Amino acid sequence: MFKKRLFISLVVIFFLTALILPAIPVIAAKPIPPPGIQVQLPGSQIPQFVDPLPLLSLVGGPIETILDDGTQQTLTMQEFQANVMPSTFVPAIGTYTGTWVWGYRAGISPTNPAGTYIGPVIIATRSQPTNVNFVNDLGTTTTTNILAYKNATDQSLHWANPDNAPMMVANPFPPPAMVGNPIHYNGPIPAVPHLHGGEVPPVLDGGPDAWFTSDGAKRGAAYFTSGTPGNSSIYRYPNSQEAAPLWFHDHTLGATRLNVYMGLAGAYLLTDPGLTLPAGLSATGLSRTTANPPDDTIVPMVIQDRMFDANGQLFLPNVGINPEHPYWMPEFLGDTIVVNGKVWPYLNVKAQRYRFLLINGSNARTYEMSFQVQGKGKPPTIWQIGTDGGYLDTPVAVPKLILMPGERADVIVDFAGLAPGTKLILENTAKAPYPAGSPPQGSTVGKIMQFRIVAGAVAPDDSYNPATGIPIRSGGQSIVRLVTPTTGTLSAGVTIYKKRQLTLNEVMGMKAKVGGVQFPGGPLEILVNNTKWAGVNPDGTIRSDFTLNPLTGNYLSEMPAEGTTEQWEFINLTADTHPIHLHLVQFQLLNRQAIDVKGYSAVYNAAFKGGGIDPMTGLPYPAGVYMPGYGPPDNYNTLNASGAVGGNPDPTPFLIGTALPPNPNEAGWKDTIMVPPGMVTRIIVRWAPTDIAVGGTGGDPATLRYPFDPNAGGAEYVWHCHIVDHEDNEMMRPDTVIPKPGVTRSYIYGTDY
Repeated sequence: MFKKRLFISLVVIFFLTALILPAIPVIAAKPIPPPGIQVQLPGSQIPQFVDPLPLLSLVGGPIETILDDGTQQTLTMQEFQANVMPSTFVPAIGTYTGTWVWGYRAGISPTNPAGTYIGPVIIATRSQPTNVNFVNDLGTTTTTNILAYKNATDQSLHWANPDNAPMMVANPFPPPAMVGNPIHYNGPIPAVPHLHGGEVPPVLDGGPDAWFTSDGAKRGAAYFTSGTPGNSSIYRYPNSQEAAPLWFHDHTLGATRLNVYMGLAGAYLLTDPGLTLPAGLSATGLSRTTANPPDDTIVPMVIQDRMFDANGQLFLPNVGINPEHPYWMPEFLGDTIVVNGKVWPYLNVKAQRYRFLLINGSNARTYEMSFQVQGKGKPPTIWQIGTDGGYLDTPVAVPKLILMPGERADVIVDFAGLAPGTKLILENTAKAPYPAGSPPQGSTVGKIMQFRIVAGAVAPDDSYNPATGIPIRSGGQSIVRLVTPTTGTLSAGVTIYKKRQLTLNEVMGMKAKVGGVQFPGGPLEILVNNTKWAGVNPDGTIRSDFTLNPLTGNYLSEMPAEGTTEQWEFINLTADTHPIHLHLVQFQLLNRQAIDVKGYSAVYNAAFKGGGIDPMTGLPYPAGVYMPGYGPPDNYNTLNASGAVGGNPDPTPFLIGTALPPNPNEAGWKDTIMVPPGMVTRIIVRWAPTDIAVGGTGGDPATLRYPFDPNAGGAEYVWHCHIVDHEDNEMMRPDTVIPKPGVTRSYIYGTDY
């Protein structure tokens, strides 16, 4: 099947190149780089549980660890070889010397090949800014050794596009009238780091338009550095927020799926010396008075799925299903699990408690995790003690821990009672696409990693025991509640300043034959509120209810006011669950409620007024027909029957049953939330720090403001689906926060950053 799809892809490229290039001089002047040939190695043929999980180390890795002291750190985005494959792996040709990857290198001399591409892990301290110089030394598409990058760049997407290449070209075999640019990008590689979950000024957010190339010659409209412009950005993060398990990864417009797939991801654990934790729990792990050393460091687990070729190199399918996008795949789902940059590792653990920081760093795969014992013994319980935005008030036992891309979970697992020699598998039972796709292959992606019980457990184990129910946060340090999670209702004193109802839409391509090749059709793009990234309609027209940002040229619809509390309702009209992520803020899940999608869609479609241009027919849309990419059917700022903005019909008449409150382990601060299909998911977003008490009309007292100007420099934040294949193809929108006038700031643009 793979060979057939590869053949079809090559035929498509041949026809598009031969028939289109002579008529498009700007494309013809740029030669296609040699694509290289890769033969996929099935994950079922890769040995499992051969090598140990790469862990933290302060000296030399394998996961580089930085205890931030306020001095400037330099992280260089580099290409290097890492021992990703098992040590017993035998390549088809020659000797395995490592997998070519990208990573953030902290200057610690790596072995060659390196032990992992993941990292570093930065341990930061609240109220002590972290100063990082991110240097782009990734080279060019000519110099990179990673064929997966060369073969999967897709210039038909709205992307960083350093060369300003056209997205679409004429098609002599209609329909459709236009097809995607078949030429892969050839030039210096663009990148930009984003601190996921960070409460930072917009110019430090590392947003999609802030990219910069490895030669320093080209930059996005929102590029920022506090140093000399070039192939680097210097970001000074304020660390003003509550303690939280953050992470950082690439966020280049339209190329995030590529740069993260190649390895650009690290962890950022923000600690708070002012937070009093219960006995046995430390800021960076567990603590035991009976152990030597007394502290047991947290174990990070960055979970990803990948594919490899027969020589152990990264493999990324690039056979598009629509002629508009020759190489973009709607969702990448690998057949091999990689944890901390190692294929199917194992970890030796004693029969005692351990603390793990789990990060789903996959492109699209959801994980539904639980332990299974191979042999005798009871599987241990997963106790979640923290979410994206920090600690829960009390620990929660989770039968199966579900993490979507971008989500994090701080957990404790007690292996007590298991005899040395016992082996356990951390299993994955999540269907893909989630939740109604295919179940995972049990012998491959159904297994995440192995745990082996070894001798030497501490007795008694006096580290924090979540099973006792002892609060993690209590008194004045408890979570500020915008939501009462047990009922899924607003907490006392919380007033909603504005309600937004926003749709999630899937635009389907049509089956089309191009040059004798039949494309099957399928998802062409997925949109938030039926609006493309830049807020420009497909025919180039601009809606009057959107506002231009002169810095980026993007047209904005979400412009919340600093200090206000809003209710966002995501109406998911697609077939899949989407992890929706908001930059700058942590929010709280209010509830979810089923909706009659068919009934609502009929009213929604009927609300469109017609006009525009249908790209498939070249004719205007008639009234009462869905217009993909033209935004909501009504004026965005006009209140609908339920008093919500967003430009969509009121979903209330189509709601089914009662609203479901958050799951107990979701009852904390979140920046990424699961939005299931056929449901309305409601979140409460307060555009202010999380630890300020509730109060004031509209939730807007003078204290509800950030220490920095949330509009400094005119840059934007974004909200998007964190399935990175989706966000790379329009499922992302910029937003800006209107700063509160006349307030005093402690973190000043031009002085502190």
